[in-house]
Amino acid sequence: MTQALSTLDNTLPAEVTIDPDRLDRLRKKAELTRTITVWKPEPGDTLEGAIVGSRKESGPFGPQHQALIQTPDGSVVAVWLTAWLLERLRAEDAEIGSLVALTFHGQETTKTGKRYNRMTVVVA
Repeated sequence: MTQALSTLDNTLPAEVTIDPDRLDRLRKKAELTRTITVWKPEPGDTLEGAIVGSRKESGPFGPQHQALIQTPDGSVVAVWLTAWLLERLRAEDAEIGSLVALTFHGQETTKTGKRYNRMTVVVA
């Protein structure tokens, strides 16, 4: 049985067995996390690659999710998952391993005056 950190109070170190495979996965995840860059596109930029995961990060509007895209050169790029982008990816049945091309067309304004990032999303 595990105990949440928030409920711990001055307990002595518990004896645990560290699974070498879990430790290896942790090390790989930590290395990957150190090398992830956030996509900051200019109009006309396209990001191509495979969806390899997601993560939750603190963004300009509080905690938000990002999709992680591995590019053909092996680097991993995080893309902020707006409600619209998440809906488009779901509509295209995107999943881990899916190839995706995101093209940023720039910011536009709706008829009600709300600004948004216009994008094209292609999933294969």
